[in-house]
Amino acid sequence: MSKLISKIIEVGQTDDGLLDAMFHLMDQTYSGVTLDRMKQDLSNKQYLLSLLDDAGELRGFTTIQIFDSHFRGKTVKIIYSGDTVIGQEFRGELELMRAWWQFVDMIQRKHQDKDLYWMLISKGWRTYKFLPLFFKEFYPNKSCETPKEFQEFIDRLGSFKFPKEHKRGLVIPKQPDFLRIGRSDVPEYRKDDADILFFLGKNPDFYKGTELVCVAKLHSSNLTKGGVRFSNGKKN
Repeated sequence: MSKLISKIIEVGQTDDGLLDAMFHLMDQTYSGVTLDRMKQDLSNKQYLLSLLDDAGELRGFTTIQIFDSHFRGKTVKIIYSGDTVIGQEFRGELELMRAWWQFVDMIQRKHQDKDLYWMLISKGWRTYKFLPLFFKEFYPNKSCETPKEFQEFIDRLGSFKFPKEHKRGLVIPKQPDFLRIGRSDVPEYRKDDADILFFLGKNPDFYKGTELVCVAKLHSSNLTKGGVRFSNGKKN
């Protein structure tokens, strides 16, 4: 298998060849994707974090938007993760997340005067599992009810990004794309995983394209051991 490398691209620098490769990856994993909607979604982002093989072929990507919001009486920075996909044969690779943490570090250095939060919308348990892997505190989670201030924060972010589709912590797209694998997405050996069970309970219609709005503070004090390893650029 080729070694993967990551590259940050400003959205304005994408070309038709890259857009076609992005669409091909999305279409392999999700039903309901169209090139026009993917382009429209990308136009609302500032950055594309791409994953390339030795030949320079696109093998995965995530789109990123940075915007301001308010929490606890202060202006805060939000890193919002949009479309994210990795080719099936490369899903065990961790380069994309390592590169994502490098990007987070860059944004933290640029905006040292503001608290930084990650907004993640998840229509699959694999994406949701990044939260307990990396963070001590994130919402929603299996351990406790979401505190009122965080629920209001989640709802504020969801309504800002999806004013017509956000409802009670969920984004219910009018034109959804959804995992081709459908309800059978959870392998047998994962069926008792408490975090996965929680995700399925909070977002039972994930297979229809419904997305769970999640948030976590991006700060060293909120990182698990796994989060510390990745934020320091280590894979093991």
